[in-house]
Amino acid sequence: MKHVFKIAFGIILVGYSLLGSAQSVSKNIELLGKWNNPQLPKLNGYQIWSDLTTYYDSLNKREYVIAGSTDSIYFFDITNPANIVLCAVESGNSRGMVNRDFECYSHYVYCVSDNGARGSLQVFDMRYLPDSVHKVYDSDSLAFNTHSIFIEAKSKRLYMCINRLSSGGVAGMDILSLENPEKPKWVSRLKVPTFGDGAPYFRNVHEVFVKNDTAYCSVEYHGIWIFDLRDLNKQRWLTAIREYPENGYNHSSSLDPTGRYLMFTDEIPKGMAIKIFDIQNIFEPKLLSLFRSNPVATAHNAHWVGNFAYVSYYHDGVYVFDLSNPAEPIVAGYYHTPATWPPESYDGYKGCWGVNTWLPSGNIVATDMTEGIFVLKPDPSITHLPKTKLPQPISVFPNPFTNQFQTSIPIKLSNPAQIKIHNLRGELLLQKISLEPTFETETNDWPAGIYTLQVQTLDGVWVQKIIKQ
Repeated sequence: MKHVFKIAFGIILVGYSLLGSAQSVSKNIELLGKWNNPQLPKLNGYQIWSDLTTYYDSLNKREYVIAGSTDSIYFFDITNPANIVLCAVESGNSRGMVNRDFECYSHYVYCVSDNGARGSLQVFDMRYLPDSVHKVYDSDSLAFNTHSIFIEAKSKRLYMCINRLSSGGVAGMDILSLENPEKPKWVSRLKVPTFGDGAPYFRNVHEVFVKNDTAYCSVEYHGIWIFDLRDLNKQRWLTAIREYPENGYNHSSSLDPTGRYLMFTDEIPKGMAIKIFDIQNIFEPKLLSLFRSNPVATAHNAHWVGNFAYVSYYHDGVYVFDLSNPAEPIVAGYYHTPATWPPESYDGYKGCWGVNTWLPSGNIVATDMTEGIFVLKPDPSITHLPKTKLPQPISVFPNPFTNQFQTSIPIKLSNPAQIKIHNLRGELLLQKISLEPTFETETNDWPAGIYTLQVQTLDGVWVQKIIKQ
């Protein structure tokens, strides 16, 4: 088996603007609403907030944000961004936390914390929003401090990165089963390859992105390591990308919807470019491009949704890059969340922590460590939502559905129709061709939730929200 360690450096930096050039507070992104309470407890005199996630109530068609502060977990109704409503505040089981991380699965949100006092894994049922949330699980038996988590709904797994155990020690990455969402169960631990003397190649997975049980692990100063985890008893290390231009502390990664391209960020030292690799041949990844906002800005989290990268930059705020050509990313829009821009200094970790754009509205939600919660509207030119729709709708029956549904196209097909279904993360779950105007789709392995059905013919594109019960 071939493992990749060295990558050619002949790549041109693209998609950046020069620091000090004239630049407004925003480009192609509009502020719809903001929420903050500057009286909340601060760390280091400035940090109130850390990461966030979003939840869509498909039954009542309402959009929510779950965000972490240094002291608690906040639930906001952002259905009307001009009137953000604080619905609930839940104790994070620990105070003075630098980092809180969240992942949603069905109508549950899973919450962890790190870099502070002893915490736990908490699970909240959000079916009763906007009135309340119900805590259904709170225990430190599986973890008392965890840096980050990722849920792959298809396999019903929760991945816990840098998982500190109540019994002592740290697991590089633990894997839990969500077969019973209210009772997470430990099922495995990542098996890290070792040297001849038994020492591991790395100890911690900082963050992970998982698709089809393939884990793309950001392992700090050791780059990206990719594992086949379909069979947890027979884990396979596939390849590693360890040497590349502007190599630093590998922070997090994201795949494009097709799974061909991998994007990742390096958090330390400051000013590291975002990278894109072509991993069509996973054993020979090829570096395509490096791109950034400003030369000394630090990209924190970057998500590939549709043809765009949505990035939270500490000092620069939210940036959107057009990745239609992954070899030549270009700045498509931005919104500077920090109160002062340009910043007096790019030192330290201040400004925008997290960004999320997986809601049906297409709005961008971001957290600024000092300034709070932002709801932003991207210009139609830079939204990941399909733009072309035909006036006569397709028919989907039943909708909501249980395990299968039938789709009927209201025109006679002269050419095959291309069908795509994405989840709210923008991940492509199904792609097929139909020669008939009526076809059936099975979704037995998919969790309950909302999905986007896209049908494309020579006549145009139909887009339909579908709901699995």
